[in-house]
Amino acid sequence: MADLLLVTSNPGKAHEVEAIIGRPVRHLALDLPEIQTLDVAEVARHKALEAFRRAEHAVVVEDTGLYIDALGGLPGALVKWFLEAVGPAGICALVPEFAIPTAVARTAVALCDGGRVVVYTGETRGVIVEEPVGDGGFGWDAIFRPDGSERTFAQMDAAERAVHSMRRQAFEHLAAW
Repeated sequence: MADLLLVTSNPGKAHEVEAIIGRPVRHLALDLPEIQTLDVAEVARHKALEAFRRAEHAVVVEDTGLYIDALGGLPGALVKWFLEAVGPAGICALVPEFAIPTAVARTAVALCDGGRVVVYTGETRGVIVEEPVGDGGFGWDAIFRPDGSERTFAQMDAAERAVHSMRRQAFEHLAAW
């Protein structure tokens, strides 16, 4: 992973990856098109190919989705667009009142070196809380409480979040490869 370029427009993700792998990473902000699918692995694969084409260098990209069981897996990889349209509280409100609010947070990390695309995933099971709680993190962190915790990602410090991190799992799979 020494010569790889992390492509992300989110500096928070770049810092989280640095904490996961224990060293600074080179990163490049590119506005990459995202295909419209629920599958984060498909999105990551597509973004990796496009990032490699633009950067002309081996790249790693990441995509994360939130899969709510009561909504048939929505919003999945479309979570960015759901957040833009209705916000975190709006996603909470979409969960039917008497439904079990279980969900899976899934991250896909894709490496493209021009000759191949390799994708690894990590996932964390949890629940969608009734309303946003906490002010840390980003995106939907305030509405997802991982199994085994009494706190949402937005309430956790970096060390506690790392214990539950689907992103950490995916990057550890990549590093082992």
